[in-house]
Amino acid sequence: MDILSVELAKSIVERTMNVVSYNINIMNELGVIIASGDKERIGTIHEGAIIALQRKSEFNVSENQSKKLNGVYAGTNLVIEFQDKVVGVIGITGKPKEVLGYGKLIKMTAEMMIEQENVLRELEWNNRMKEEMMLALIYNKQDSFLLLEEYVKKFKIPYNHAMVIFIVEVNIKDNPENIDQNMSNEMISLLEGTFKESVAAVINSKSIVLLHKCLSSNNKIENYTERLNQVSEKIYNKVGIKVKISTGKIYDKLDNMYKSFDIARDTLLFGKKIYPNENIYNFDSLKCEMLFSQKNENWKINELEETYQLLTLNDKSGVLRETLKVLIDEDGELNNVSSRLFIHRNTLSYRLNKIYKVTNRNPRSYTELFWLYSAIINFQ
Repeated sequence: MDILSVELAKSIVERTMNVVSYNINIMNELGVIIASGDKERIGTIHEGAIIALQRKSEFNVSENQSKKLNGVYAGTNLVIEFQDKVVGVIGITGKPKEVLGYGKLIKMTAEMMIEQENVLRELEWNNRMKEEMMLALIYNKQDSFLLLEEYVKKFKIPYNHAMVIFIVEVNIKDNPENIDQNMSNEMISLLEGTFKESVAAVINSKSIVLLHKCLSSNNKIENYTERLNQVSEKIYNKVGIKVKISTGKIYDKLDNMYKSFDIARDTLLFGKKIYPNENIYNFDSLKCEMLFSQKNENWKINELEETYQLLTLNDKSGVLRETLKVLIDEDGELNNVSSRLFIHRNTLSYRLNKIYKVTNRNPRSYTELFWLYSAIINFQ
């Protein structure tokens, strides 16, 4: 792609000729006029520009010199530079002494516009790369893995580290129009600024996905709730868009991000249905309730199995599992549980606390007790 495009050259001419009363020509690196106040000159060779390109510096043309050169009028020609490379020439028609000062200002303006255009192109290219990478990750596209490796290196994403997927969905009722480029860029900037070590990308007209690298494997999604609320408010205040954000599950491998995405998507659907007035949906907070839903998501059986494994790993004798069964049988009546197990209430309390510690599921909570019981009856 040309650094100095025809469209950009036309924009430079239009902007500057609104300020100065002299004709302005923009030539490419071959000396061909690609934009001009005099439309008939577009596409012709400018010999003065060729000399400036050869010199890599300005070339002033007097009235006498202009008669000896083809397609050249009196004036000045200044090279346009970008990253220490000459990319074109600006020519201004008039007496060199009169137009040279204007020429230097226009040269500076043109180079600033080229720099800005390049930054936008780089941003657009980075966003496209992030979109391709994110789609390959969340949909587990095997045919994109070679390309994925290149993107992973560019964005410095580890293959083995605690990571999680967040889904940011535009509230369709309040925002009937699709997300435009400026809106999405602003939201991505806010998300990546709030969550360091993260990459965000638009995956469709209504959704942005954030891949977040956790600080440690002990991260809990609850720790992010406050920041998710903050970034939701920032997006509304700066972009004017209401969003709903859901979280997936933390996994230790990049290859598992499609699982985290699936869970975040299920969490979003469940959260919107059950808690439509809320904006943040945490998988860790909702998964007990989600277990009761009729949908047969794969994550349910995996989560229950993980809980059971944690329990059995720390319950070689089986007393914790037996305690849970009796707790269910006795409808949570602790005195009856103690009597039936022939243990002191303090011993029972110790066992319940240990179950909570090793599984992060509190058997004193009815919903979490049901989770623990479901894990036992499915895998014991």
